[in-house]
Amino acid sequence: MKYLPLLFLLLCLACQQKGTRREADKPGDSVLHSALLLPLTDSIRQFPDNANLYFRRGLLLFNTDPALALNDFEQAAQLDPKATDHWAGAGEAALVTEQYEKAAGHFEQALHTLPGNPYLQYRLATAWIEKGHYKRADSLAAVMGQQKEAVPQSFYLKARIAEDQKDTTRAIAHLKAAIAAAGKESEYNAVLELADLLHARRATDAPQYYELALELDPTNADPLFELARYYEALGKTKEATATYKRCVETDPGYAPAYIALGKQETARRQWKAGLSYFNLAARARPNEAEAYYYRGQCYEQLGNLAAAADDYRKAISFKRDYTAAIKALGEISK
Repeated sequence: MKYLPLLFLLLCLACQQKGTRREADKPGDSVLHSALLLPLTDSIRQFPDNANLYFRRGLLLFNTDPALALNDFEQAAQLDPKATDHWAGAGEAALVTEQYEKAAGHFEQALHTLPGNPYLQYRLATAWIEKGHYKRADSLAAVMGQQKEAVPQSFYLKARIAEDQKDTTRAIAHLKAAIAAAGKESEYNAVLELADLLHARRATDAPQYYELALELDPTNADPLFELARYYEALGKTKEATATYKRCVETDPGYAPAYIALGKQETARRQWKAGLSYFNLAARARPNEAEAYYYRGQCYEQLGNLAAAADDYRKAISFKRDYTAAIKALGEISK
């Protein structure tokens, strides 16, 4: 799990031009000559020793071509090795491209330029964890735990290590400690991860963390959907129904919640009510195979076999190996 968003952009500092020349861009790097990047690419050709130009192009490449971004960040770092943001950018790009040893090296270099920075320490520990260097990461997490502003991140790291080592009890304890320390500033993914771990154990405090996750991101209905599933697992149908409805109130396009509500209705043989929910699911997500399969079941029970067959075909068209839909279509086509 990833507990922190990509924050390295906030570390952008003023760059000082110096260093060595870079080789000419490879002819195959056509993306470097796109409309967005061409001005920077041309500038780099004119001023190949300007570290800031490589860094700026790396930022533009990061989301779509992280490997090319890594090349630019590394070149910027070679040209201006005292600039923290160059090493941090290279570290982030190396993480995204799963070059974890390289990422660790870049974050170590960044820390040489900005010692004790909690964010850089966190990303360095993350790279170590990805490579299975748990003792190093745990030691760094302990150091971070002595810094007031880094206490939550310290526990996030310890939780990640515990999860990797299949120690769910310890992971839960560390996540609770992190969230207690961070409060309303907790990382959304960490809160949702904790709620899911508690959900799996059917723990009574799972709902409070799903609610906190929703509070942290009020437009994201995922916590409500998982909370509804938690209630269903406990046999609390009334609470589950109410929560699924909250889910679609939060996000009217949340198809899985409509499907869940429809299945609740069909479990009571309320075919028309179920049909209404499956209609909403198909409208919200037109390529959702389950919506058509369950709507087909409703049509079949209501005696509209032509509509049922059409929906089963649609379900199969979106999910070729949908065994239940293939069987249902075969039975009504006899």
